[in-house]
Amino acid sequence: MAIAVTDRIALTIRLDANPRYRGSVHDDDVARRLGYRAALVPGAFLYGHFSRIAVDRWGMAWIERGSMAASFRRPVYNGDAVTIAVTPGDGDAIHLSMTGHDGQVAAEGWIAPPAVAEAPSLGEWPLRPLPRPEDRPAVALGEAITGRRGGTAGTVATMAEILESRAAFDETHPIYEATGVAHPGFPMRRAMFEVNGSYRWPGPIVLTACEARHFAAVRPGQRLQVSSVIAETFVRRGKHYVVTEELMLADARPVARFRRTQLYGRDEA
Repeated sequence: MAIAVTDRIALTIRLDANPRYRGSVHDDDVARRLGYRAALVPGAFLYGHFSRIAVDRWGMAWIERGSMAASFRRPVYNGDAVTIAVTPGDGDAIHLSMTGHDGQVAAEGWIAPPAVAEAPSLGEWPLRPLPRPEDRPAVALGEAITGRRGGTAGTVATMAEILESRAAFDETHPIYEATGVAHPGFPMRRAMFEVNGSYRWPGPIVLTACEARHFAAVRPGQRLQVSSVIAETFVRRGKHYVVTEELMLADARPVARFRRTQLYGRDEA
């Protein structure tokens, strides 16, 4: 059923129990030490829940050729009940906002209908191996890191991983069962893990905004590679942010391009 642009959708945000969250802001102990009341739900999860609207409205065409953007304004915690409001945006785009039980906006963004877009030239996106944890270059607060390129593991997407991702997003749309393609949150998270795993950051890293453009669906059995570059850094109110540009390839063909803004450290008080 297509979702009308005036609908409101209520859901509960659930954080999957994955060992890789240990030691990050998605771990209860670390989050509380940083002043949060519990583990933060990753922004990629909120992106994934926003994509429900697009898939309900445009189906496979959006998974293969859609675009969206989202910014994350307030923390969302594991088990939080939220409401996504869907309203008309500019042109054919749709505006989305996610509010918590207190009525405060936690995230907002837009989704655009499927459109044919020229894929980036692969010559501009070199591939480098993902460094071993002990070989990751350290990043210091305020360091000039623009232009640095991340690495990629170049691993094959398995059906087990795709099903695990679908379960993590509580995604039950029949299109995934019928086609076997990955949920849009899957490539978003895979790219983020490889970008973040290319460096040693000075503290926990938090996704604050992202943009995505899809060129094709991700399917099991495809070899996924990510080319990334640090596009810019900036400081706002003592908080240090990094912006990365990323291109994901599946069997050497572009499937998605991301632009991601993340908080990576704070000045000491």
